[in-house]
Amino acid sequence: MRLILVRHGRPDEGGAETPNDPPLSEDGCRQARAAARLLGSEGIKRIIASPLRRARETAELLAKGLALPVEIIDLWAEADRGTSRYRSTETLRAERGEAWSRFLTDPIGYLGGDPASFRDGVLTALGATVAKESSTARVVVFTHGPPINIVLSHALGLDSITRFLVGYGSVTRLRHFGGERYGVASINETGHHRWTF
Repeated sequence: MRLILVRHGRPDEGGAETPNDPPLSEDGCRQARAAARLLGSEGIKRIIASPLRRARETAELLAKGLALPVEIIDLWAEADRGTSRYRSTETLRAERGEAWSRFLTDPIGYLGGDPASFRDGVLTALGATVAKESSTARVVVFTHGPPINIVLSHALGLDSITRFLVGYGSVTRLRHFGGERYGVASINETGHHRWTF
């Protein structure tokens, strides 16, 4: 099967109503439209999202265009779901200082999660996503940077988790060959953003 992982669009970090679970920003909405445009003709049969608002809102545009429901799988959520305020990796990096150093040392722990438990949860979500899908199925998951890094590390057979900055609205493509066998087709595609207005 083909598994497509999409990082949510850029959220509105300054939103006062739900600072821990912000909606998409204007840029994030553009990124969501670009992802929906890219994937709209790819024969997607199933759409899954993290329960967090930024991922759900990114998924909804594609779901509406394809007249498919958005299935929520809780374990695709970000490690920061229990924090009082969302802080993007980009914001932390721009601020530098002690918070950025702590994030670099242990990103999952900094976001409030236990690294081993979080990894296990993401891999459980991955298993639930690919279970019983046909070899020709195309499934898209709208999630977050750390889960995408965990899935890539797993697919590549790495002991440690990769730590690359996954772009907002980016697309990462994998093939599932059954069992624990995966192939990586692309990582962090963002070219589709150039044609979004």
